[in-house]
Formats: sequence, C-alpha cells, structure tokens
Amino acid sequence: MRIIFPETFADQVKLIGTVRAKHIADGASSILIPYLTKFGIDLNTDFNNMGTATTNNNAHEQYNRLDEEQVKTRDVKSANGFSHMRGGAQALKIYYKDNVRTLGEWGITVDGKARLVYPGNFSEMVKMFRLFKAKHDSYAGASSPLNTFLTEQNINLNTDSADMDIAEQQETAHIQTAKNAEDEKQERDNLANPVITHLEGIGQWIVKNKKGKEKDAGNWGYVVDDSKRAPKLRTTTLKLLSQKTLSGIVIGGTLTNIGVVEIHVYKGKTTTGTPTIVLPNGQMGMAKGFSTITVVNPSTLQTAKFKVLSLN
Repeated sequence: MRIIFPETFADQVKLIGTVRAKHIADGASSILIPYLTKFGIDLNTDFNNMGTATTNNNAHEQYNRLDEEQVKTRDVKSANGFSHMRGGAQALKIYYKDNVRTLGEWGITVDGKARLVYPGNFSEMVKMFRLFKAKHDSYAGASSPLNTFLTEQNINLNTDSADMDIAEQQETAHIQTAKNAEDEKQERDNLANPVITHLEGIGQWIVKNKKGKEKDAGNWGYVVDDSKRAPKLRTTTLKLLSQKTLSGIVIGGTLTNIGVVEIHVYKGKTTTGTPTIVLPNGQMGMAKGFSTITVVNPSTLQTAKFKVLSLN
C-alpha cells in the first residue's frame, strides 16, 4: 500500500480542505489529534496559508500564459529575419568560396574553413542579424553581393528589421514576465511547502494507524494505491502535430508538461470532446476516468514533452 500524493497545486489545496474538514467533523475522536499536537500543526493556519498561496498561484499561471504569448510573438516576428539571414549567408558562402571566413565581416561565425555557426541564444541571433544587415547597408546602391539573393527571393531586410524590433520588445517583456511568474511561484511555495510537508506526514500517520484498512485514508482525501507494481514517472516526447495514447495512468497521479509548448489531453483513446490544455510547466491531476489518455501536440514548430505517473 502506498499513498499517491497529489503533485498539482490545485489538488494539494483540495487535500488540505478535505483533511481539515474531516478532522473538524471527527471532533475529539479525530485520530489526527496526537500527530498534530506532537508536531505543533494547526490545520486552520495551514488552510488559510494555502488560500493565500492560491492567489499567488493564480498570478503565477496568468504570468505564464502571458509569457507564452510573448515568446510566440517573438519567435514569429523574428523567424523571417533569421531565415533570410541564413539563406543570404549560404548565398554569400558561394560568393566568398575562395575565402569563406570573409563572412565574419557580415557578423557570421565561421568554424574552421567553411562551417557557418549560429548562436542558440535569441539576443545573440539578433545581434548577428543586425551586423549582417549593417554590412549589406554599407554598400552603395545595389552593389552589395547580397543584393541578387534578396531580389530573387523578394526579401526586404528593412521589413525584417522592423519585425525584429517588435521581437526584441517581446523578448524584453518575456524576461520581465518570466521573472514575475517566478516571484509569484516563490511566494506560493514559501506558504505551501510547509503545508505539503504536514500533509505528507499526516497521510503516513493515517495509513500506519489504519493498517489492514489503508483505503480508509480516502475519507481524508488521500489516494491509496494497492497495485503490485509501484507506479513510475513515464516521460513522453511528441513530434510536431502528433498524438499518443497512454494506458495504465495512475488515478490520483499527475501529468506535468515539461516541454516548451502547450499540450492537449483527452480522456480515453480518441481526440473527441473538449481537451484539457496544459501549458508549459503546467500540471494536470489524473482524475477518475483518465486511466487511459490521448495527448496531442498541436504545435507546428516545437516538439512537446510531458511526464505522467503510470503502471505501464
């Protein structure tokens, strides 16, 4: 017998409410009294702290949603500029084939004799784009060796640059929003973590005192698993626009989105009905009926990744 302790904040808030309500209802006969007294736990204080932490959690989730939109806008607005820069660099690589390292004058990093290297950091990519465009603009009239490529591909670097300005604004906003989200999360955790520790201990106390009838812990809101195999966290990666059906999901467990794009979770083996949308870093409690789920990655740009407690 083992307790499947809830990982989602919403389920933890629900649990403290159920434990407190049961304790109050049992009155002087509550089996929690010795444990609470021993460790100086006040369930009313814990309940109120989780209420305050809920406000922080709501703000954290709102900032996360805003942050996701800012990152999406940043990526969309910068995509053409980065793509055009790469394409132009490849064209110039032919132009400078006798000395490809000349591309360094365009801000392009050349590894060895001819390998073009691009940074993974957004700000560094923008810096490279700016240098690339500045070099092109330094040529008089249509004398730039890049001009033929731009004309044939109908590319306007000035348009790309204006979009890049917007992308940079979104990046700046994203950095601040991400900080705000983390600050709210920290405030939430400062209040919630002691309560979670209390709940874990209380659950163990109940199960030990209910030996032989551990399932009674459900009266306090705890989920008790009696399967022969211990559940394990299963990590799944979904390619662009793909889906996967998983069975053996542990009821009372948690699905956590550990990727960078939202995922859509459906009950059962199909994608009929309304999905639960789980944002990056978000969690979803596996309620009754979700022992089999179908998870969809709706993104056309990024792979999705999630983990969930499973018996398979």
